[in-house]
Amino acid sequence: MGGKAVWVRELDRALAAARVDVTVSCAKDLPGPHERGTETTIGAVLPREDARDALVLPAGQPDATLDDLPPGSILGTSAPRRIAQLRTRYPYLTIQPVRGNLMPRLARLDAGEGDKPLDALVVSYAGLCRVSHADRATQLIPASVLAPATGAGTLVVEQRSGDTIAAHFLDAINDPATARLLAVERGVLAQLKGNCQTACSVHAHYTDKPHRIRVDAAVFHPSDGDAIHVAATGPADDLGGLVENITQLLHGEGVERLLPR
Repeated sequence: MGGKAVWVRELDRALAAARVDVTVSCAKDLPGPHERGTETTIGAVLPREDARDALVLPAGQPDATLDDLPPGSILGTSAPRRIAQLRTRYPYLTIQPVRGNLMPRLARLDAGEGDKPLDALVVSYAGLCRVSHADRATQLIPASVLAPATGAGTLVVEQRSGDTIAAHFLDAINDPATARLLAVERGVLAQLKGNCQTACSVHAHYTDKPHRIRVDAAVFHPSDGDAIHVAATGPADDLGGLVENITQLLHGEGVERLLPR
């Protein structure tokens, strides 16, 4: 598919050509900060929605959870982060890559198309809510089972760098509290120099809003079950210190062995 940038490449081109003045993206679909140019910048971060993933079954089937799925069930998802965790926790399920936008994926699930029809999907719950299909979620998967994506549940509005008019308007809708969380998450991602093949999760939340932030970070081997989990808490006015602390903890656990080469 061309890596994570496939989701924003055309948007970036439209911004650079001044065909549009702002673009809207899911933060989790943005390439890492180290992979992007300087032509665009985040002008606004919207309040974070539910960051959890959701299980979706074909329309009309009784509600169920991941634990209810029988051995051999075909579970659709393409995110390396999800695949690594699901293979470790549910080795008896078959993971089937499923790409494309959410609505076509739901349609494929319901139609039972293909040589191996899907028995279930794992998708972003916030995504389901945005297309008015929150009712399709049969399970909101706890973060302890499926660590959320970096930037999960967060929409960002981007602009051309240096566009002061767009910056002025976007500042009115920016949520500083969520922006701080996203800055920490993407800061760690940048330090790891992760890419679309990196199975990782960096999730920040307030423990004493607006004063302290806790960061939970995990990096997974895509297939052998090896994983590193670290966490740290620090003051919300020292985002750089939090990023450095988490990065040092990950390197202390030997994260290099899990990163793409």
